[in-house]
Amino acid sequence: MTDAYDPGLRRLALELAPKELRASPGVYVGVGGPSYETPAECRLLRVLGADAVGMSTVSEATAARHLGLRVLGLSLITNSAPGDEEA
Repeated sequence: MTDAYDPGLRRLALELAPKELRASPGVYVGVGGPSYETPAECRLLRVLGADAVGMSTVSEATAARHLGLRVLGLSLITNSAPGDEEA
C-alpha cells in the first residue's frame, strides 16, 4: 500500500508542529506483538529503514485506508529500542 498516511496531512502536521516537539517524519514499522522486540530484531528493523516500531498503528491505518479515510499517524517516542546504546 502506498501513501497509507496522507501526504498533505503529513506536510500540514509538520508545518504546524511547535519547534519544542522536535517533530520529524519517519518510517513506522508495525509488528504483531505482544512482546517487545529483542536487540537483534531492533537492529534488523533499523537496517530495513525503521525509525520507530509499534504493535497497532499499521493495522489501524490499513483498516482506515480500506474505508477510504485520510490517515495521519502521530507517534510519541517514549523509550529507546534495546541495542540503541550500541549505535
